[in-house]
Amino acid sequence: MASFQGSLEPLCRRQTFYIHPEWPRGIRTHLSGHMYVESLEPEKVTQPYPLVLIHGDFHSGKVWLDKPDGNPGWAAYFLKQGYHVYLVDLPGVGRSGKHPSSTGGNVAKLSSLTPQTVEQELTCPEKYPWHQASAWETVARHTQWPGDGRQGDPIFTQYMASVTRQTQAQEALSALLQRTGKAILVGEGTGCIMAWLTTDVMHGLVAGVLSIEPSGPPFGSARSRGRLYGHRAVFDPEVREWGLADIPLTYDPPLPKPQAIIPDPTVDRRNNPFFPLCEYTNPEDPRKSCFMQNPVRVTDGGEMIFHQLLHLRKVPHAVITAEASSHSIFDWATVAFMRQAGLQVSWLRLEELCIRGNGRLMFLEKNSDEIALVLHKWMARLPAVNQGMVVPAPASALEALPKPVPGPKSAPVPHMYNSGPSSIPAVQPQGMETQHQIEAGWQFV
Repeated sequence: MASFQGSLEPLCRRQTFYIHPEWPRGIRTHLSGHMYVESLEPEKVTQPYPLVLIHGDFHSGKVWLDKPDGNPGWAAYFLKQGYHVYLVDLPGVGRSGKHPSSTGGNVAKLSSLTPQTVEQELTCPEKYPWHQASAWETVARHTQWPGDGRQGDPIFTQYMASVTRQTQAQEALSALLQRTGKAILVGEGTGCIMAWLTTDVMHGLVAGVLSIEPSGPPFGSARSRGRLYGHRAVFDPEVREWGLADIPLTYDPPLPKPQAIIPDPTVDRRNNPFFPLCEYTNPEDPRKSCFMQNPVRVTDGGEMIFHQLLHLRKVPHAVITAEASSHSIFDWATVAFMRQAGLQVSWLRLEELCIRGNGRLMFLEKNSDEIALVLHKWMARLPAVNQGMVVPAPASALEALPKPVPGPKSAPVPHMYNSGPSSIPAVQPQGMETQHQIEAGWQFV
């Protein structure tokens, strides 16, 4: 038993292993689809569920170990709270390695970052106006990145050194859960997609999913041009065509299989191969729009029936959004789609919890422990029974966070779900006179 990253870090038992190796048949003899896993077990496990921390694009599992300024990362924080923590390098990334021909067509292309893009999007976006304007409206509030965020700064250099998908990730994470038992999945960026895909096939082994600014919005992008983020989603038929992912998720009623679809050039672009979509305008802010489902049908009683995420809705979810991140512009659309598809979601906007100045890399910024505490309090509310262990949630956690808000299985017409100053829409299909809203989750217990 030893400290894994220095005197400020908690003592833990560290083990490493590979999960889900496959040897492709034929003349190829290289390993395919394997995933590196680091197990960090505290001296005393006091939490009922282990955590699996899932990195996004540009990162590896190391992003959770320590921050570019040299301080301990989220792995250390959660170890101190008594969680058994698992870190992964997703297939094709970091220590999981990648043979050029090993992934075939199963893994989405990994994105890459230039130092200039890191400055403009992640570490100091507030210093880079777009054509004399802000790239997104909250960017000026970004204050939490340590250092000045530019090339030449030692903290920036350290971060760049750490910068290094969906079918193989789903399979590898599913295999890991069979080894760890029921666990909580914490993803960031594209890592959230991997967490959702894993939950879809292993929902019985997932206690909850926390999504740190998930890739979004559904069915498109929030970028209008260059670095400029707009309030109106831009439809892209090749992006998140299953709503939350690029590969199949389980819906009820089932969606048609892609190969059964014959493209019709006369069909409106907003109709992707799977969903009848509508462009939804947020009634609280007409500048904002996204793409949502039209109802599958409307009953004689006026009840609208939507495709539901059959397995994801069996697990509680949280989405965490930072004040000064570009995601502050469009995460509402991801949450709205999740709720419309029947998921129980807490939307944790950090500024609403008096945590200010954070950007996209909130887990690496100066106040990252404050944000980790928000996650810890949310997890404390999950049913805490696992292998006979019962851990009561502290009262402070119950007082500090909102209740998760479920999306309705079917929305009656007309109906309002506790609409208030913090409400967001569940759905408002074009051509229908009624508006359906659902509370964003800021009811305090």
